Amino acid sequence: MEMLQIIIVVSIIMWYIIDRFKPLWESLAYGKYVTIAVSAVFAFAMCFGYHLDLMAALGIVPQASILGTILTGLTLMGGSSAVAELIARIKGNN
Repeated sequence: MEMLQIIIVVSIIMWYIIDRFKPLWESLAYGKYVTIAVSAVFAFAMCFGYHLDLMAALGIVPQASILGTILTGLTLMGGSSAVAELIARIKGNN
């Protein structure tokens, strides 16, 4: 599996898991910040654990680097509307 495919799959799985646990802290006054912290820890753990580099996956640089891994972590942490839409469809919410 190519790195770009792995990054997409990791993002979908990560946000699916976060969305499942989000009700635990969503009602708190600082729930938004908990979501940000959880997504940051999760994203960077996945990126550094699997050596994911978005820049290398897109062919911008020849090999993975720490800067590319950090960029990938920030990208995964931010999520995306496409991932949210996919998760909603998986859950059955059209």
